[in-house]
Amino acid sequence: MQEGQANIRVAMVGCGAVARWHASTLYRIPGVEIVALVDPSQENLNAMVKWIPQLSNVPTFSGPEEMFKAIGPDAVEICTPHTLHYEHVVMALEHGAHVLCEKPLACSVEHAQDIKQRAQDTGKVVMVSYQRRLDPGYNYIKNVITSGEIGDIQTISVICCQAWKKGTTGTWRQNPELSGGGMLMDSGSHLADVLLWLTSQPVESVYATVDNCDTPVDINSTSTIKFTNGTQAQFTVNGNLPITWIEEVLIIGTEGILKYESDPQHPWRTGRITHSKDGNLIQPLRLQMYSSPDEAWIAAIRGEGENPSPPDAGVRVAELTNAIYESARTGQAVKISDISPVGQ
Repeated sequence: MQEGQANIRVAMVGCGAVARWHASTLYRIPGVEIVALVDPSQENLNAMVKWIPQLSNVPTFSGPEEMFKAIGPDAVEICTPHTLHYEHVVMALEHGAHVLCEKPLACSVEHAQDIKQRAQDTGKVVMVSYQRRLDPGYNYIKNVITSGEIGDIQTISVICCQAWKKGTTGTWRQNPELSGGGMLMDSGSHLADVLLWLTSQPVESVYATVDNCDTPVDINSTSTIKFTNGTQAQFTVNGNLPITWIEEVLIIGTEGILKYESDPQHPWRTGRITHSKDGNLIQPLRLQMYSSPDEAWIAAIRGEGENPSPPDAGVRVAELTNAIYESARTGQAVKISDISPVGQ
């Protein structure tokens, strides 16, 4: 925080477990003040204050409408069920607030594109909480790809596996009216973004299959993706994993390979990187420290850094996610141009 800067007053819209993680980081950032807690569940509000006792005197509200009438926050963090994101992001922008939105930005392509346009029109910082863009391991891979060191990407395989079905049983995440989808729309959204971010290429078409595993939402999905430059990708999402977590990305270029592997015992740490070039194995050392989405968002609001995951990231993930669902529904390959009214 630069000397003379005013505090950034942040409202938390949604106070569940993920919101408490965000608030814990926000609370420690100099010059940031949490000024409102919003959640229809008194249990969630109580849990937030128990988690961060210093917020015990912060005003609480059951809904964002009454909060905006009483409090004029500079910025809003949105950690509500997925199908409410669009409404809450639009409401925040209409009240002149910057926004950090948990993934996905919106469930439909039309809503994601509308948010992107509104962010451009208002000049407010709208960021999607795709924290893997801040992970030092993934940044190493991104920088190597951008440098051209491994040549052109031929194929990329992305695997996202969690014990998601078991962990979300009985919660809103398995209620399509609130979640908008299952594992793909939820945790899979992060790896969909990784795939699109690393390749930096428009998707041409998608062929996918989905298995709900006797639930109301998708649990497992496998997608074959073709990019406009000819790169091919395989995107596997498994929400019925018998252990906690597996996350892998394998990129094969014309001049080398890159591989990211998570540690199932410590999934929140940056993964192990394998970098092969000219037959030699390179192990990156001393990777930079992990930065949180909250810190990056506040820095972007202050003009001290770029927005690492702007609304366009949310638009592209919405396009890919909806193309996967449509392909699984029809049994046919789906072109992105048929999903997106505007296109990529």
